[in-house]
Amino acid sequence: MSSLHLDMKDIQHAVVNLDNSVVDLETLQALYENRAQSDELEKIEKHGRSSKDKENAKSLDKPEQFLYELSLIPNFSERVFCILFQSTFSESICSIRRKLESLQKLCETLRNGPGVMQVLGLVLAFGNYMNGGNKTRGQADGFGLDILPKLKDVKSSDNSRSLLSYIVSYYLRNFDEDAGKEQCLFPLPEPQDLFQASQMKFEDFQKDLRKLKKDLKACEVEAGKVYQVSSKEHMQPFKENMEQFIIQAKIDQEAEENSLTETHK
Repeated sequence: MSSLHLDMKDIQHAVVNLDNSVVDLETLQALYENRAQSDELEKIEKHGRSSKDKENAKSLDKPEQFLYELSLIPNFSERVFCILFQSTFSESICSIRRKLESLQKLCETLRNGPGVMQVLGLVLAFGNYMNGGNKTRGQADGFGLDILPKLKDVKSSDNSRSLLSYIVSYYLRNFDEDAGKEQCLFPLPEPQDLFQASQMKFEDFQKDLRKLKKDLKACEVEAGKVYQVSSKEHMQPFKENMEQFIIQAKIDQEAEENSLTETHK
């Protein structure tokens, strides 16, 4: 860590005052991950105490001295945990929100989109017409959605075109006023959007939201430790910032849970 060439005063200023202008979040992450654990810190402190009683005692090496000074920053571990979580929460919750909104929009289009309804209406009409003369199919009306991928395999009597190509040409002739023009719009959801939605799993959304909720609770606990033991000098702006963040984070997290529930219906 000494290779970072950091001044301990700058680190303390960043942690206590939530100021990343000199010590950025990436550096704080590295410091947090390499901080001395309780057993390591105990050994360092023990060495320091024993050195005081001996002449010519060997002083701490630079890495150990750095870790020791880092531990002297008020609630370094708890504060940095909260700072790092706060920095990633917004991106995480926004990612979930974007995916859910994309999925909701696609579902709405599939349920009520005019283009989708027109195309499926044509499939239904032509399918019913064909079944009307097919006693082996019981002359039944309607079809299952599993028939859609097979439309390209249903051929005309002379085998020159498929039912799919006929439906497309019929739609362009009778429904799309802008057919052949630059402003012509595809009436169905984009294949790429459908593929991306097909890769989404409600279990993954639930897992991500559970982890966020768990980490948010841990952040609240760590922040509480800081509130309890911090001196008045070191309490703000951490306390005010974290209290506001945690309140809003809970609202955002609950909103996405509700959104997931609605999407799943």
